Amino acid sequence: MRLAQLLPTLEVSKADVTMLQNLADTLAAHNVEQYNTLSVTKDGLADPTRWRGVRRRDGVRIYKERVGVTAQGPATPQLLLLGTVEGKLDDIMYGVVATTDEAMKIKSACTHDSVQESKVLFDIVCPTLEDPFHHTSAKWRLYESKRDYVSLDTTGIIYTSKQERIGYNISHSVAFSELPSFEATHGIERGNMSVCSLYRQKTPTTVECYVRGFFELRTQNEMLSNLALQTIVNGWASFSRKNECALIKKLAWRMRKSRGWSSSSSRTYSFADDLSDFKAPPTKPRRSCPKVLTATRCSVCRRSSRFMGSTRHTCKCCDRPVCSKCSVKQSVCALAPDQCTVLERKRTFCMQCISEAQRTSSLDIAREELLAEHHEEHKPSWDMTGGSWWDSSSSSHTYCLTGAGQRASSISSVSSIDFRNLSSRRGNFSF
Repeated sequence: MRLAQLLPTLEVSKADVTMLQNLADTLAAHNVEQYNTLSVTKDGLADPTRWRGVRRRDGVRIYKERVGVTAQGPATPQLLLLGTVEGKLDDIMYGVVATTDEAMKIKSACTHDSVQESKVLFDIVCPTLEDPFHHTSAKWRLYESKRDYVSLDTTGIIYTSKQERIGYNISHSVAFSELPSFEATHGIERGNMSVCSLYRQKTPTTVECYVRGFFELRTQNEMLSNLALQTIVNGWASFSRKNECALIKKLAWRMRKSRGWSSSSSRTYSFADDLSDFKAPPTKPRRSCPKVLTATRCSVCRRSSRFMGSTRHTCKCCDRPVCSKCSVKQSVCALAPDQCTVLERKRTFCMQCISEAQRTSSLDIAREELLAEHHEEHKPSWDMTGGSWWDSSSSSHTYCLTGAGQRASSISSVSSIDFRNLSSRRGNFSF
């Protein structure tokens, strides 16, 4: 049995929900404000007197705070990531946001973030048509290091005083009295962390990234601390794959659209209805694609005749024939019918569908998926004749208060990494 199945359903009070939402808003605003005061070298690197480089991949660098710089010691090390990734801010945010258990699993498979199991404990703020990337919830994650975390997660876009869009993704440890620790029964240590990721459109094709993380490891032994951090560093090293995650989601959306399926299903990457794509090719051609069987030209370059032989390819999005020069193999992820196992396979797509997917607005796709998802649930609040919660005259945030009631607070602490103490630490950024 997976540990996620042992987690109880949490019942939180409205006071707790309000407190957590206020904390999420404070963390986002505080870190974006401090982001403007970051001190770097002329080359855009971290201060070498405080930070030691530990990993470099693609356009990002990862640093670890030098021992002795602060009074916290190896028990609460800090990591810093600086650099750029290719893409658009909306694409990055589309790849980052994960509102369901299924989406978290697929995101971990796409980004290689070292998370073995995960679960959304409860929602606080749900995405809306006005703000489709804004999501706040409590989540649980189990990492490969045999350490789990319970955190307040918030994702969204905030505007600076100059109306510049800054994307954020924050995970800050919290504790609930009803949530058991698996240390005694399964040897899983409950950790504490506070991690903030910020994204800013630097050029039309690149996004500047900043990530700062504090981790409480319950040890003063530097060697043990470094071993525990290695798993986290490995996850951060694949940071640039967030844009790849967005492309996978876009291709999933196009596949759904081309087959007339609900576009909302691509939001959670639930390919369960299309698991035949992950099996051996059928011995007989599909009857639904007669054009593919009789076509003699590549649908992209129009090269004719003999390319259709044993090297015949069919685009998984548009079902049109394509030659090897006009196609590309792209990894796609799917949840197996058990809703736990993630399948990853390479599939053929034509360059035209890849290009169109890259050009399609992630913001528009997210809104369409939201609309389809709520229409499927037959929620009367989505009546477009007026009075709906997403109307421009109403609040831009939807508060998900399911399970909230008048009861005593279930939150025993907001992480042993105290927010006020971190704010007073030396350095430009604090959580």
